[in-house]
Amino acid sequence: MQYFPIFVDTQQLNVLVVGGGEVATRKVELLLKSHACITVVAPDLSHDIQTLVNEGRVEHIDGLYHESMLAGRRLVFVATANNELNAQISTQAKARNIFANVVDSQALCHFITPSIIDRSPMVFAISSEGAAPVLVRYWRERLESIIPLVLGKVASFSGAKRQTIKDRFSDGNQRRRFWERFFSSGDSDNVSKLDGLFERLLNKEQQVDGVDGELYMIQTTDAQMLSLAALRHMQQSDIALVDDNIDDQIIELVRRDANISKLNQLDRLNQIERLLKDNQRVCILTNEPLAEWQGVYQQFSEGFTVRQFNSALSINE
Repeated sequence: MQYFPIFVDTQQLNVLVVGGGEVATRKVELLLKSHACITVVAPDLSHDIQTLVNEGRVEHIDGLYHESMLAGRRLVFVATANNELNAQISTQAKARNIFANVVDSQALCHFITPSIIDRSPMVFAISSEGAAPVLVRYWRERLESIIPLVLGKVASFSGAKRQTIKDRFSDGNQRRRFWERFFSSGDSDNVSKLDGLFERLLNKEQQVDGVDGELYMIQTTDAQMLSLAALRHMQQSDIALVDDNIDDQIIELVRRDANISKLNQLDRLNQIERLLKDNQRVCILTNEPLAEWQGVYQQFSEGFTVRQFNSALSINE
């Protein structure tokens, strides 16, 4: 991964845009979705940028670029047709530890901007590191059709309720499982039903004494053969016990903040039992046939929820 994806806090962020044409216009319009303070330097402006200047939404320096204009800036977008000037600005910005993006010249860029799906405060960023822009556009179009338009309102609602859940549930597993049930509910994409859904699930969770351990046994040797159900349970896991020779691509699909440990084949029953009794959701990743794990299944299926997944097939869910 050459380009590390980050989200920059744009409050009090000073951005300089060099150029006033149509390419600069697109950059300015994108920046206006944030809280950044935008200054455009150019002798001539497009109609749209001039309108924004007149409205007081963008500052304008009427003239040619000079290095002194980098003072106090954190980001610079360069959108001119002068290749020599573009390279000069990139070099000067780097010397001042300022990130510069030079349009259509990735070699001069210190950062690149991804393709964005905006459901603020939910924001999805997609990038091919400049290798396949048409492929990025293709997936952006597909995801735009899948991601609900109301998702931002759902995210804002949950953000407003986070403290309530923290006050009600001291255990992190309980809080996470509450939100998983909330977001997986069929009513969670209906803004008018969010309050009712929240109260209903909250009352239900309070009637339950703690959380129970769960065991997910997943046999696979190929990440592409994992079923959607198996992937969903890997993402729900608190800890993954990994057998020998499991591919790193498979391990990468486990929930990012889950603990990853080696499976102790010599003492696996006790290892699993300790975690389940600690109310952990345990994911076992193995390349052994699940027939060899039936003793484990029988040991724990009466006292805990146990699910098995065999490559692209779910044995029981």
